[in-house]
Amino acid sequence: MITIQNNDGDRRVLLLDSPFALDESPDFPEYLFDVVFIANESVEETKTILNSINPVTSTKCCYKPLFVAASLKGKMGNYDEIIDGYSDNWNDMEVLTTIENIINYNTLIGLAATEDPIMSSNQFFIRLTRYLISRKKTVLEPKLDVTASTGYAIPVFDLFYRLGQYDLSDYFVFLQSMAEKGLFRSTKFVNKVFLCPKCLHSHLLYIKTCPKCGQSSVQTEEVIHHFRCANVSPEHTYNFGGQLRCPKCHKILRHIGMDYDRPAVIHTCNTCGNTFIEPKSQTLCTSCQELHDEEELIPQDFNVYEITSEGKQSIISPNIGFTIYTEFYDNYIEYNRFVSRIRLLAEQKFSGNIEGDLLVGKIWILNEKGETMPIRPEEIELVCLYFPNNKVSAANNITYVGSVIREHKGVDTEEEIINFQVMMSETLRASVPILKPGETICYSYMKLQGNQSTVNDFIKEMDYISPTPDDTASSASGTKASKANEPVAENDEIEDM
Repeated sequence: MITIQNNDGDRRVLLLDSPFALDESPDFPEYLFDVVFIANESVEETKTILNSINPVTSTKCCYKPLFVAASLKGKMGNYDEIIDGYSDNWNDMEVLTTIENIINYNTLIGLAATEDPIMSSNQFFIRLTRYLISRKKTVLEPKLDVTASTGYAIPVFDLFYRLGQYDLSDYFVFLQSMAEKGLFRSTKFVNKVFLCPKCLHSHLLYIKTCPKCGQSSVQTEEVIHHFRCANVSPEHTYNFGGQLRCPKCHKILRHIGMDYDRPAVIHTCNTCGNTFIEPKSQTLCTSCQELHDEEELIPQDFNVYEITSEGKQSIISPNIGFTIYTEFYDNYIEYNRFVSRIRLLAEQKFSGNIEGDLLVGKIWILNEKGETMPIRPEEIELVCLYFPNNKVSAANNITYVGSVIREHKGVDTEEEIINFQVMMSETLRASVPILKPGETICYSYMKLQGNQSTVNDFIKEMDYISPTPDDTASSASGTKASKANEPVAENDEIEDM
């Protein structure tokens, strides 16, 4: 069953009692309902529903109030983190109050009611953090959890990690990046944990092994030092008829501290017979089953974080994704720096310090009405990955790629320009999966020509899209290439701007 009914607060409630592909259904657009109510008393079935219909990852339910059956209270584990209340009556006064508080607060802070589908871990982290802000949950506290991959976990993050929304490496990079930018503030140190260097899990078995053959079948015994004759050897060499007798001088040892002491322990490998003082310390990861030396483990600090006031404003902003990308990719720079770099390179070209061509590629997305669409984080990611040796930026609903092709012996500048164009076309083809139905992704490129007086015109032209792009690709028909599709030649002459 799935239906929409009005509650006493004149809010439209989406009622459902079984798993349903809501985001894919054309019968229930986002604007038809304000609240989600799951009327199912099975814990497992409700969890299955919540895996796709929840206020974090669902595009249609994003940030909307969500309630489940009263009988499930205290049984939902970490799913409780994305549930706003437990009730069997959507007209209950407490439910009505909670709904109004959430909707009014989101309106007050300007949090958009809809989001694009999640297509990258970075986009997921921003979505989840926005959700936490929408619920005024600004303290992120890791809890000790024997079932968590890293031993300590922030419950709501751990819920979505188990659902496959992100990798642990991306998670730690995100937290560090947000803290470095002042969007998160560490308020308390919790613990330092050592993680597997391959999979970053904390469930490790510590093993003492033979430094010669690497086997862990090792026998340990104490060494006895006989004071009188200075003999030092393993304890079993002193055992004689239940007494301790020195194997060197044959005297009976009676009193520890007077006749002898035990200064050390010695290890003997049962596999290869090797005798040694210090065994080798290794760890076996119970997740990836990889064996590592103990010193190879990755130390990871776990802290309680608080979302700062600046963080709340920045995270809600649609430009937060690009800010985070400056941390993920060395070749992404802010647009004002990109423009300054173009201007500097242009001046060097006209002064004769650079012999060659200065190119700027532009990529943008059009909807079915021909309107430019806001830049998406996954678009930035693809461009950064396809042009690792070029500077990338974004503004004005356009993603920019800069390149300098230098002229010197053995370099065909025209061929290098074609290579640049072909790589732009390849990027378009790779971007097709991020397009929505009816959308088209386009590119054009600009080459600086003329004299010094044209620099300002060149930079001004960067703000505009061409009515006749050099190449396009669409969500419906794929790429309509206007350039040759030959493989891109590897060449070091297309330089990092």
